Amino acid sequence: MKPGDIISTPKGPALYLGGDTKDINNYKLPVTSGLPAAGLQGLTFRFYDEIVGTARGVIDPTITAQQGRQLERAAFEEVQKEQPGAAIATEIIGAAIPSLFTLGATTPVSATGILQAGARALPAGAVYGAGGAEGYTERAGPAIATGLTSALGGSALQVLARPFSNLTQMVKSSLIKPEVAGKKEAQKLVKEALDFDKTNINKAIQYITERSGKQYALADIGPNTRAYLDAVNVLPGKGKKVAQDFLKKRNEGMLNRITGDLQDAFGAKASYFETYKALESARSANGKILYSKAMEKKIPVNEELVDILKRPSASSAFEKAYIMAAEDGIKLPRINLKNGKMFTAKGEEVKAIDTQLLHYMKLSLDDSIYTSRSPTSGVGATELGLKKKTKNDFLNYIDQNNKTYKRARDQWSGTTSIMDALDRGRKFDAPSINVEELSAEIAKMSKSELEAFRNGVLNRIIENLENKISYDGRGANLALEIVKKPKNRRLLRQTFPPTGLGTQQYKKFMNNLNDEIEMKDTSNVVIGNSATAGRQEAVSRIRGVVGPSEVQNLSPVGLFYTMLKADNKEMSDRAATSAASELARILTETNPTALKQIAKEIESKKTFKGILKDYLPTATERIVRAPISPQVVAAEANVFGQYAPRTPSIQELTDRLLTIEE
Repeated sequence: MKPGDIISTPKGPALYLGGDTKDINNYKLPVTSGLPAAGLQGLTFRFYDEIVGTARGVIDPTITAQQGRQLERAAFEEVQKEQPGAAIATEIIGAAIPSLFTLGATTPVSATGILQAGARALPAGAVYGAGGAEGYTERAGPAIATGLTSALGGSALQVLARPFSNLTQMVKSSLIKPEVAGKKEAQKLVKEALDFDKTNINKAIQYITERSGKQYALADIGPNTRAYLDAVNVLPGKGKKVAQDFLKKRNEGMLNRITGDLQDAFGAKASYFETYKALESARSANGKILYSKAMEKKIPVNEELVDILKRPSASSAFEKAYIMAAEDGIKLPRINLKNGKMFTAKGEEVKAIDTQLLHYMKLSLDDSIYTSRSPTSGVGATELGLKKKTKNDFLNYIDQNNKTYKRARDQWSGTTSIMDALDRGRKFDAPSINVEELSAEIAKMSKSELEAFRNGVLNRIIENLENKISYDGRGANLALEIVKKPKNRRLLRQTFPPTGLGTQQYKKFMNNLNDEIEMKDTSNVVIGNSATAGRQEAVSRIRGVVGPSEVQNLSPVGLFYTMLKADNKEMSDRAATSAASELARILTETNPTALKQIAKEIESKKTFKGILKDYLPTATERIVRAPISPQVVAAEANVFGQYAPRTPSIQELTDRLLTIEE
């Protein structure tokens, strides 16, 4: 006996380190021995001796990794020799442990194909066979033999296990109240639907909470949750009434919700002329003060103004300004206009003109443009566009030379100008509206004109909605009607200030409309009552909570199933009704506090009690599944794989090559 030998001792195999053979300190015992060693080999595809032995050699300086592996393997081989039957059984039990603790990650027996079971068992068998051998080339034979045997065994055992799996499901179903099974299945279905809709219950609730006041619900999260509420609506029971009452009530409040969004975005609702009065009351008083100050300033006359005054609309406005001022009780200094130039009564050329005269010219231009919009005016689109250009050039000239006048116009642009902006807003979605032209007009509007335009848009939208709403909210998707045309979306954006804050306000308004669109989509799918593939699948899942088995024959298993099946139809109906009611409760809830409680129910697995609730009901499935799991099949196949033809080691191959060369 020399140091490094593996010897037998009363305590089992040991590694002799040298020295006094009677001193126990001169021996190294294996980490495990007996049946525990067999169980750990099954747990690790027979790589336990290599894993532990190598690690021991790295940690313990008195033993090499090779010696560590030999020592652990000797302990396993000893229990195989002394207790062959118990060793095989314990090894298989060790291999079954992973399948018992997958916590639902493994596909149920009934959902696994026969070829699929064989395909899963093949690599497990190959690894298991390789783990039972040593070296590199020596592993090939056992790996191939065990892999093929494992694949055949996996497919065969899958066929045999199906009846027992179905039977255990029936036993489980017969022991659980259908109402309880239905409620649990509903919670599971909601969780799955949210997963398919690319979210989870907590994110979904946060999304709903951010839309408080909208009556947004889990049913609106995506097509999968919507499909389950659709299914509830066609199943008998309390759930159907809950779903319909919720959707009808929410539909009836749609107009009020959208109107509220509009008022938040555009200002308080008012009729066309009430809006004008409100604007006049709020702005004209302050505007008069600013206008009074603006009139004190004279504006220089240069070639730019002369060129503008040469235009027919400006020349006409000049003459009409005196008439309008006289009607207003204002006497303007008499100025003569010749070829765009202004002269006093004495014939002296005017170098600076009163702002008041130019102001009445502006009012005259407003009137001219306002009346020219009428189809009966005889003014074409091109001429109208040229008149508006003249007015814009004229206003730009005044604004550049009198900043107070610009501030006064922002506060109050005058009756005609405001009425014109209101009218343009009320016709913003008319088919004849040219987007580019209206966009250019909006860009030139003063603040008071833009406010009037926005209020006109508001009045138009609300008027359209009121005309399209129908009994219990059925009919058109009102929010979609507002934004479905790209032209409308573009013009709506321009009614908001061209600033960062304006962009935020517009996005908030559009997000609110999109929420309403999604909510109405849910109503249209459910109340519309049109059969869809999504609904059919959802109904099938709900009705299948307690469903019939595939086993219907005169075998002992079939007869036992028949005994359990006596009340299966009634149990299935009760479970489906319970599931539908629970789905209706979950999918129509809008209260944040109640939704948090629902989240706890669905995500109960995060607590110890929840783990038990989630794990124990699947125990029967696990018990059936464990004996046919890929690792167990591989462990069983390895018994036969050990008899495979032995493949030579690298040393043997080397020796053969040398012999051939000689």
